[in-house]
Amino acid sequence: MAKNKYISSVFHYSRKLTSERVSSYSLLIYHMKKMIPSHHNQLENSAVRLMPLSVFHEKQADIHRDDHYMFIIQRKGEFVLEVDFNMIKLEGPSLCFVGPGQIHQYIDQKDNEGWFLFVEAGSISEPYRETLDIQQWLHQSVSIKANDLLFDLLLLLEKTEKDTTVYSSSIETSLADAAIGIIISRISKEPTLRFSHQGQKYRITRQFKKLISDHFKNTRQVQQYAQLLTITPLYLNEVVKEVTGYPASFWIQQKIIWEAKRLLVYTTMDVKQIAFELGYEDPVYFSRFFKKVTGTTALVFRSKNHDLSHHHH
Repeated sequence: MAKNKYISSVFHYSRKLTSERVSSYSLLIYHMKKMIPSHHNQLENSAVRLMPLSVFHEKQADIHRDDHYMFIIQRKGEFVLEVDFNMIKLEGPSLCFVGPGQIHQYIDQKDNEGWFLFVEAGSISEPYRETLDIQQWLHQSVSIKANDLLFDLLLLLEKTEKDTTVYSSSIETSLADAAIGIIISRISKEPTLRFSHQGQKYRITRQFKKLISDHFKNTRQVQQYAQLLTITPLYLNEVVKEVTGYPASFWIQQKIIWEAKRLLVYTTMDVKQIAFELGYEDPVYFSRFFKKVTGTTALVFRSKNHDLSHHHH
């Protein structure tokens, strides 16, 4: 709670200094990151690490973020986790992924078998990373068949890790790369993979999502992003919808809402302050926007997620 009060006081001070608005927000995010622990040690200086799901235990249940990709490949049983305020339930043979920086928490695990596959971001090929980035928030989990080829591949990777006659880490990396390729084809169910070969539409979508991250506080119109990309708004919408299944406006809204949710849960700022921090001069308009997109008011969302900000820090 002391940290939350400190963040609030940082805001009140910076409110007087409107020219420092950007740096005050950076400071806020810095302190939020300190409150949400980052796990950096799971890879133990290797590019790939495979661990059985049975390593899960209570002390790992705290909310956290990682600096690498995490894939959960389940053969049987149940696994429940929350990723960026969305509940994901894996039942039976299934898989999911969590990207670097995504806030997540293990909720429950029951009679399950399978693996955690941790892979550092730099070890995943660019086309694969792009596909995972596009799928993030959309399709992060999927059910698969009990005899999926992926299980054979992970058994092979597990044996390779234990085999003392295999000295080259590049063999493990190659097997992990093959596994990620299969995971991506299962999660994306084929359509988006076409664009990694076509190239341009995929590239535009990636650039668009990057621009949103950089400019969402002062750029909220599809037309403005189209201008930055030197294409027409119509074409931007068409491309983004073809690649992701959702129009460009959806992604702009999602970014604003996700940042608002983080501020609601991990700071004591009121809705008016949050609206101001996210570039809205009219708090009433912001409140209406939040309710329209999420189906609930900002205050109801905060009270429902009250436990996250108090039990884990």
